[in-house]
Amino acid sequence: MAKKGHFFLGFILGATSALATTYLLTPQTSDELRRKFTQKKDDLADRAADYYDYAREATADWRESATDLVGNLKDKAKPADADLSTYDEQTQALKDELTAAPEVAASDDFDDIVLDGKSAFAQAKDSADDVKPAPAADDDQDAE
Repeated sequence: MAKKGHFFLGFILGATSALATTYLLTPQTSDELRRKFTQKKDDLADRAADYYDYAREATADWRESATDLVGNLKDKAKPADADLSTYDEQTQALKDELTAAPEVAASDDFDDIVLDGKSAFAQAKDSADDVKPAPAADDDQDAE
C-alpha cells in the first residue's frame, strides 16, 4: 500500500509541476496567469474532495456489506441451540444413549443384513476348489 501511496504522491507532484511549468512558459499576463492558476487549483481541490468523499462512502458500503456477510456466515455455521458450556455433558449423554441402544431390531419386520467379507471370500474360494475342471479330451483320440 505504501508503494501505491508514494506513486500517487509522485504522480500528483509531477502533474502539478508540469502544469505550473506550462503556465509559466506560455506568453500570458501575470494577472491572467494567476487567475487561471487559482481557478485550476480550486477545481483540483474540489475534485480531490469529491473523490475522497466517494472513496469514503464506497468503503463504508463495502465495510457494511462485509460485516453483514460475515454475520450471516457466523449464523449459518453456529447452530441456534449451541451452548458450548454444556458440550461435554451433551456429548456424554449422546454417548450413553448410543451405548444403551439395543443390538437387535425392535420389530421383526426389519431384518439386518450382515455382510462378512472374509467369510464370503472364503466361501467363494471353497466352492471354486470343489468344482474341478474336466480333463481336456485329446484331439487324437477323437479322430480314431
